[in-house]
Amino acid sequence: MIEKAMILAAGYGTRLKPFTDSMPKPLFPFKDGTILSYQIERLKSSGVKEIVINAHHFYNKIIDYFQANDFGIKINIIVEKDILGTGGGILNAKKYLESEESFLVINVDVFTDFNVNLIDEAFTKVKALAMLAIQKRKTSRYLEFDYDLNLIKRVKTDKPENNHFAFNGIHVISSEIFKKERLTGYKDIIDLYIELTERGDTIKGFNSGSCYFIDLGKIENIKIAEESSY
Repeated sequence: MIEKAMILAAGYGTRLKPFTDSMPKPLFPFKDGTILSYQIERLKSSGVKEIVINAHHFYNKIIDYFQANDFGIKINIIVEKDILGTGGGILNAKKYLESEESFLVINVDVFTDFNVNLIDEAFTKVKALAMLAIQKRKTSRYLEFDYDLNLIKRVKTDKPENNHFAFNGIHVISSEIFKKERLTGYKDIIDLYIELTERGDTIKGFNSGSCYFIDLGKIENIKIAEESSY
C-alpha cells in the first residue's frame, strides 16, 4: 500500500490561459472542487496517508487554498523559487520522501480511473529504480521500451511501433533515486530516467491497458472529463 505520494503542481498551465494569467493551474475549477482537490481525494481513496505538493506559479494562492480547506490528510507544500521541472521537483522533495522504500508521483492534471495500487504492487515484485504507468494511445511524446518493458529512450514519430507507449503521468519511484542523483536545479524526469538507464539502472513500464485517461491541461479535455462518471 502506498503511504506517501507527490503531486507535481508547479507548472505554468499555459494551455489553460486566460485562467492561469492570474491563478495556478491546480486551482482550476473541476467536479465541485479543483483539479488539485480531485487528485488529493483520489490519492486518499487509494490509501495514501501523506502528500507532498510542489508549487511555483502563483504559489501563494495554493498556500491560501490549503489554509482555507482541510482535506483530512497531511499535506506538505514545497515552494520552488525557481521552477525545477518534473525531475528537479521530485529530487527537491527528498526530505519528505527519502524515508520511504518507494513513493508515488502523479501529475496534477492526470484524470484516470487507473488503480494506482496496481502499479505499486507490480513495482514491489521487480528490481527497478522506478516504474511508469504507460499505455497504447496517441501522443506527441512516445517512450520506447524493450520486450521486458525496460525503458530505452524517447521517440518522436507519427507511426508508433509495438514497443512505443504514452506515459500516463503516474510513476512509483524507489527512494534510491535520491542516492543516484544529487544534482539540484531544473531537470525533466524522463530525461533523468534515460540518463539513469545509461548508467545501468532499470526503469520499468507498467502497461495500464485500456484505462480511461485524459490530460486536464486543456480546456476541451476538462469539459470531457467533467461529463464522465470517473
